[in-house]
Amino acid sequence: MKLKELERPAVQAWSPASQYPLYLATGTSAQQLDSSFSTNGTLEIFEVDFRDPSLDLKHRGVLSALSRATSWLQGPAILKSSFGI
Repeated sequence: MKLKELERPAVQAWSPASQYPLYLATGTSAQQLDSSFSTNGTLEIFEVDFRDPSLDLKHRGVLSALSRATSWLQGPAILKSSFGI
C-alpha cells in the first residue's frame, strides 16, 4: 500500500520524527543526469501529511545549487534554520 509518492531520482532526508509537521528534503542526485546534461542541483522541501489521502506531497520550497548531492543529513531545527538542513 502506497502512502505517498515522489517520482524523481533524488537523495533524500527525513526531518526528525519529533518535529511536526514532517518534512522531506530532496536533492538532485549526483549519479543522475537530466536531458540537458546539466550538473546543477536543486534542493526541494516537501511537507508530508499522512492524514491527507492523496499520494502527493506538499511542495514547500526550492533552492538552486551549483552542484548535485551525494547525501543529506537533516537534524532538528536550530537558530534561524527552520528546516535544520
